[in-house]
Amino acid sequence: MYFMNICTWAPEDEKEVKKRRANWKWPQGVKVVCEFVDLQGCRIINVVDTDAKGLIASREAWIDVMLFETFPVYPFGVSKALLKE
Repeated sequence: MYFMNICTWAPEDEKEVKKRRANWKWPQGVKVVCEFVDLQGCRIINVVDTDAKGLIASREAWIDVMLFETFPVYPFGVSKALLKE
């Protein structure tokens, strides 16, 4: 199942987020479809293909510094065709 995450953090946590992200890897069973950083700061948006277990695993290292807005999504239009490739 596809999930979109909008991950935000406080400006004072910016250094900690960058430090952790430098060594962090996506958990096994989580396929990243896309990942974007907001150039205005303190936000990352990603879409992953995983199950509930993978979704929980992908957030557990971050829950003390990030807020997550997560919802299931389904591709359509051009995105749907790209995911078939």
